[in-house]
Amino acid sequence: MNLPQVFIDRLQIQFATKSADLVASFNESSPTSIRIHQKKLNEYSGEKIPWSNSGYYLPERPLFTIDPLFHAGCYYVQEASSMFLEQVFTQLLSKEEKITVLDLCAAPGGKSTHISTLINDKSVLVSNEVIASRANILKENIIKQGSGNVIVTNSDAKYFSELSEVFDCIVIDAPCSGEGLFRKDNEAVKEWSADQAHFCSIRQQRILEDVIPCLKKKGLLIYSTCTFNPEENEMQLKWLKEKYGFSGVQLKIENSLNIDEWNEDDLYGYRFLPNKIKGEGFFLAVLRKEEPASSLGNSTNKKFVSWMPELCIEKEISPIRNWINQNESENIYKWKENYFLMSNEQLKMMNELSDRVKIIYAGVDLASKKNDEFIPSPALALFERINISSFNNLNLSIEQALSFLRKDSLQISSLEKGWMLAVFENHPLGWVKSLGNRMNNYFPMEWRIKNY
Repeated sequence: MNLPQVFIDRLQIQFATKSADLVASFNESSPTSIRIHQKKLNEYSGEKIPWSNSGYYLPERPLFTIDPLFHAGCYYVQEASSMFLEQVFTQLLSKEEKITVLDLCAAPGGKSTHISTLINDKSVLVSNEVIASRANILKENIIKQGSGNVIVTNSDAKYFSELSEVFDCIVIDAPCSGEGLFRKDNEAVKEWSADQAHFCSIRQQRILEDVIPCLKKKGLLIYSTCTFNPEENEMQLKWLKEKYGFSGVQLKIENSLNIDEWNEDDLYGYRFLPNKIKGEGFFLAVLRKEEPASSLGNSTNKKFVSWMPELCIEKEISPIRNWINQNESENIYKWKENYFLMSNEQLKMMNELSDRVKIIYAGVDLASKKNDEFIPSPALALFERINISSFNNLNLSIEQALSFLRKDSLQISSLEKGWMLAVFENHPLGWVKSLGNRMNNYFPMEWRIKNY
């Protein structure tokens, strides 16, 4: 790999004698890793990722597109180093506590789908992406994860600045120069320049300043990048401490993990160097907000359409109540023509967000209603607490499952009529409607497999 000489020179200054091994690692192949959804796939064998309870390395990269379990949300293809986020939640945040989390730069969804499993059902994760097309991909991955404790938003960071101390924890996987992903992305190498990296650092500070007001006092800020650049990493921590009084939080890291810990002036950062660990280049730090924000951000004067569903009366929703295993803190709400399962805490958070940010999804979309008939939604099929026994199941072979995922016509007949849950190896994929002599395929057109 032809790396820019300016980049190599900086690594030599930054890592001294260790830089040669780091540069050499860019010519090695990238490992493939997945994170399993333990509520959907409770048995899996393979090489464990040492800093993640649910992460595994694969011996080679398969074609995930043709694995129905991938589409069922049984696992997520995620870079191993980034799964270190799990250590922050397990060491510093109790899963028993009810907390609010903002994942600000969330697409395509690796960290958000991970966080949703690290917090409880009464906690709320706001998963945000500023770019609309990427926000739709984020929404799809959140739905396939099926946790139900997430609100998906599509807004610039500046719109969160009007919120006052709403979140216990904010995760910012900041847009960066991407140096840690060079061996996975040759285009990133071609686009890299020192000026571009500096521009990234300026953008990162703007993003950080925008969200500081909405983090609670004593709340945690988890900051990460996929770059080695000190201007985008360590210098940002110093800036947050000097300008806003943030304090550093140290994690307990075993030496055997070979994670490089940076420590200066009671600030701590964790570097993942591909010559020392099995993963890509990554940086993560945790800071604590010690003082309340002196003022909220400037009002944007932009108002978004409110996304405020209405609580349903029991008589209206009794036919769908047994479709799910519902928690006591949850209720079914109606928004336009759809019925959503949401917790009391999600509704409270939506009240905070309403008008200020653009909400595109919340809770679990259970069904819509047409001509007095409830039509089960794709999200319901993938929800981790769907009551599978409430439906007639259509068990599919691998060939039939792939045909279903391509949204082909299914050449299957059944004595049953009506809605059936399409299932592969006991894992729901979506819905078909049996008319006796044929099956109508209700897999979402935008999710279908296109090139296989």
